[in-house]
Amino acid sequence: MHLLQPRRIATATGVGAGAWALVSVLLDFSGNLTRTAHSLGYASNFFDIQARSLLDGKLSVPRGSLGIEGFVERGQEYMYFGPFPALLRIPVMLTTDEFDGRLTLVSMALAFAVYALMATKLIWLVRDVVREGVRVTRIEAAAMSVLIAATLGGTSLTFNASLPWVYHEVYAWSVALITGSLYWLVRLLQQQSIRSTSWFVAFTVCTVLTRATGGWAMCLGAAMAGLWLYLGRSGADRRREGLMLVGFAAAALSIGALVNWMKFRHPFLFPLEDQVWTRFSPQRREALAVNGGSITGPQFFLTSLVNYFRPDGIRFVEYFPWITLPADPARAYGGAFIDQSYRTGSITAFMPLHFLATCVATVTLVRPQPREVRKLRIPFAASILVTAGVMAYGYLAYRYTCEFVPALVLGAAIGVPTTVGWLDRRSKVLRRGVLAMGVALAAFAIAANMLTGYATAAMTAGGSSLNSYLELQRRLTPAAERPAVIYASNLPDNGATDSLLIVGDCESLYVNSGDFDREWRPVEHRALVIDVSFSPKFSEGTVNLVDVGTDRSIRLETTDDGFARVVIVDKGEPYAGPYVEMAPGQHLDVGVGVKGEFGYGEVSSEPGGFVGYVRAFSLDGDGIAQPETPVPAFTGASMTTDFGIVATGQQGLALPLCRSIARSAGLDTSS
Repeated sequence: MHLLQPRRIATATGVGAGAWALVSVLLDFSGNLTRTAHSLGYASNFFDIQARSLLDGKLSVPRGSLGIEGFVERGQEYMYFGPFPALLRIPVMLTTDEFDGRLTLVSMALAFAVYALMATKLIWLVRDVVREGVRVTRIEAAAMSVLIAATLGGTSLTFNASLPWVYHEVYAWSVALITGSLYWLVRLLQQQSIRSTSWFVAFTVCTVLTRATGGWAMCLGAAMAGLWLYLGRSGADRRREGLMLVGFAAAALSIGALVNWMKFRHPFLFPLEDQVWTRFSPQRREALAVNGGSITGPQFFLTSLVNYFRPDGIRFVEYFPWITLPADPARAYGGAFIDQSYRTGSITAFMPLHFLATCVATVTLVRPQPREVRKLRIPFAASILVTAGVMAYGYLAYRYTCEFVPALVLGAAIGVPTTVGWLDRRSKVLRRGVLAMGVALAAFAIAANMLTGYATAAMTAGGSSLNSYLELQRRLTPAAERPAVIYASNLPDNGATDSLLIVGDCESLYVNSGDFDREWRPVEHRALVIDVSFSPKFSEGTVNLVDVGTDRSIRLETTDDGFARVVIVDKGEPYAGPYVEMAPGQHLDVGVGVKGEFGYGEVSSEPGGFVGYVRAFSLDGDGIAQPETPVPAFTGASMTTDFGIVATGQQGLALPLCRSIARSAGLDTSS
């Protein structure tokens, strides 16, 4: 019992610290278990939709339910994501539909629990292989605790937790399942066990059904392990087990290929030309044309290598959150023509402890080692193969660095004990110095991914989340915001990342995301109110009160018998509110309040009440949504019609955050 005490303390401390970091980001520092990445819930319901279709015995989903992410094949729409996360939802969906579209966060939490368990077990298992028969000392226990904390809370998986939608959920499960596969692969290579083999096969099949490229890598790892055993490298008595392992790998690979074939009539590839997004995006179509109909291939390797491993793939700023992603989207190298790119942090900058420890592991494994340590080469090679998909992919984003997490976890699990063993023969001062450096690197990685995740969650959700984030930024670092606040009468085409834009007399407040996709994110808009007065003898007529962009308007229609109604027109299609009886001399107030997180303006009148919503954005030539502000359809302060009404434009209530930011920046927006 006494010998196990350091392990237990180290594990409890490391798991506690790492879990606190990741779960805090997952919950967005709140208690909302059903939150979604976007306020409208877009892309947080895809696996729920897939699960409902599976219950109906279909792989296809309802047409249009996936938006731009759908693939239209043979008149049916399909997801390109694997079905495993959808299968997990079926027990809930058999009992209720209450949580449809709101299960992503819970699913990601479950994935993290699996990851925490398997990563912790993998770290200790590998430690015992590397330092077989060596008792865990206090300084080693401290080092292992730091490693566990950094593994659970200091990788891009923590950033990934900030957005509960399908793009990040699939990585939460992929990393958890691959880590589990690696653990059982190490176990079965070290010692013959039906239990280990069974669990390894189960984890690998689930990986194949979650993210195909990771599953293929683990199948190749299984084939390598099977060949190793068949060649008698672990004894002649395990040759049959080796053949079985190769067979299991082929079976798992076939399962994934079958599912993909049923959707896309190809064992591995997705027909990107048939994705809905391809219709909207000229950039996607050009990328497909330049790259021979695909956006995967060796031509993207250099681009991925530079962006994912550059030491300066991080940015330090004077204002909250202080640590963030690079200011500009990732760019192509070596003449590659990429599909899309976002601001992308690097592994070396955001996960320095794991990167350095993995470098140590690489050197260790290429040098002569005892047989049991040599067996770690196969799982390590398999974990590196997991990254092949993103290294050859012409689409760059920080979430894709999650593909490297299993290799970094296994690499660090080898590298840290190896370093501790080397330090055992060195001075106490050096041991403590290296440990202190490890603590600092782990703390930095945890903080960097938490802060970046928090900012990303606010920017993606918009609305009150973004408003609260900027208010916190203003309170924590008021002086540092001054260079980042600009004033303009209209929305400019571009600007500096993180800059705040005040339009007009605090009519609108925007923040610059730095991405090509929706560069200016709306924070808050001042409502527009049109006051309409009716003369004693108003008559039938129609007049535009508000314009939104070039193809939307809000108009007023009156009748000869004393009635009026508000009509929303979008691309020539009218949507009318109810008629309201208006007495001579009475006023009708028509209001338009834009909700930035939704991209729509709520139209209402008093009297009359709610009318409907008007779209407050348009798609540019690249298929990207650009915000548009409702403005009076007339010039000057008011407009008089020939059928007896007078319309006057007014602004709604002042925007408190915008006013505060303007005051802090010394801007006079009233001029």
